[in-house]
Amino acid sequence: MRNVNWNQVQESNGSFEAPPAGGYVLAICGIKDVVPKEAGKTEYLQCFYDIADAYEPENKKFVGFFGRRKEEKGWELPSFKCYLSDAALGLFKRFLIVIEKSNQRSGFIADKFDNQEQKLVGFVLGAVLTNREYWNRNTNRLAVALDADWKNIYPVSQIMEGDFKVPPIKKYEGEIPTNNAAPTSYTPFSSVNDAEIPF
Repeated sequence: MRNVNWNQVQESNGSFEAPPAGGYVLAICGIKDVVPKEAGKTEYLQCFYDIADAYEPENKKFVGFFGRRKEEKGWELPSFKCYLSDAALGLFKRFLIVIEKSNQRSGFIADKFDNQEQKLVGFVLGAVLTNREYWNRNTNRLAVALDADWKNIYPVSQIMEGDFKVPPIKKYEGEIPTNNAAPTSYTPFSSVNDAEIPF
């Protein structure tokens, strides 16, 4: 065993404090335009974010949380997806209007967006982050993920005025494996489950 000075090590119970579900202001830190090669899959923007503010005073300590985690552990920033199928263009327009209302000093106008997605980096928007259960295959137990969904985005002013509702946790609906076997179905860790999108 390696030589460790245990006097210099702080005790830990293995858990760490993470942002709870609630109303937040998110900063768009990066965008990736994803064009799937598989037939039937639709193009989407993957919007990577960090927390810029929080409605609940006790959650303001999580400003910059995901950026710090990325620096310390090398974990990717969380993201949500904005789909570009014909059926989803109305939702995408709503996303652009939320950007416009949340960044009025920038001069951004949704109707004049020139489809240059990188111009959206640096903008803020309001969002309700929600909890979702999933099966953690590394620990073989149920865990809870914090999700952003582009259907739960709002102007920053609406979030900071408390005009939102946090939905109940989305329960895991797959089978619980036995004997440490992998589950027969599980929800992958992503901001949006593609199987739930009707387009």
